[in-house]
Amino acid sequence: MDNLIIKAADVIRTAWQNAQAGQPIRELFSDEDITSGYMIQDYNDTLWQAQGRRLAGRKLALTNKAVQRQFGMSQACYGNIYADMVLVEGTEITQRALSEQRVETEIAVVLKKDLTQTCHTILDIIDACDYILPAFEIVDSRFTGWNVKSCDFIADNTSACLVVLGTKPVKLSDFDMARSLMTTKRGDEIVSEGAATACLGHPLYALQWLADELVRAGKPLRAGEFVITGALGPAVAAAPGDTFTAEITGLGLVTTRFAG
Repeated sequence: MDNLIIKAADVIRTAWQNAQAGQPIRELFSDEDITSGYMIQDYNDTLWQAQGRRLAGRKLALTNKAVQRQFGMSQACYGNIYADMVLVEGTEITQRALSEQRVETEIAVVLKKDLTQTCHTILDIIDACDYILPAFEIVDSRFTGWNVKSCDFIADNTSACLVVLGTKPVKLSDFDMARSLMTTKRGDEIVSEGAATACLGHPLYALQWLADELVRAGKPLRAGEFVITGALGPAVAAAPGDTFTAEITGLGLVTTRFAG
């Protein structure tokens, strides 16, 4: 393993373990060095799983053009979700911010079959879906002040922090995903709106892209895992004491609160 990969991975793990944001690692690479970013992400994933962290699912990131503009990036990417990151809706979030916690409203897809084909069809994706849930993703950067470029963002597990899942499963056959709209409120104020089709044209297209990418990377999606398919609207900054409620048509509500 390249010493620079190990050095960068150590910086990110140390920031995560100490809950203290640090400086970007891109000076060791190119700002847009996506390949090195995934190598760093994979190196830390291997160490974390060896230490007992359980992989629970995957996250798509930057599938929404509005969020790409927010982050100054131009292509979708992915990261890992571990069991210790997953919360049930209504849970108070007590994890303190490293840079700035942001909230994204997403659709979570739980799988009932492995996705191991070299080139999946949409029918493969539909057949593998068990049920759907509304979700929040809480993102936070291990780099001070969200000072990130593509390499930093991917290396830092795409800024994954927490996932808040709704508790009322909906079957794909009962959910008109292509026409689903999202509204997120902070208290009584609408702070983010969007549509399911903002995720690479359709969340199932986003999931298809991810399934193919992960097979090429040698780590395919497995039955029992879940995928959050990307933000349906702009990410929103969260402060202590904030309460968020999101409604996704056809999926219902999901709520969370940040401790004061």
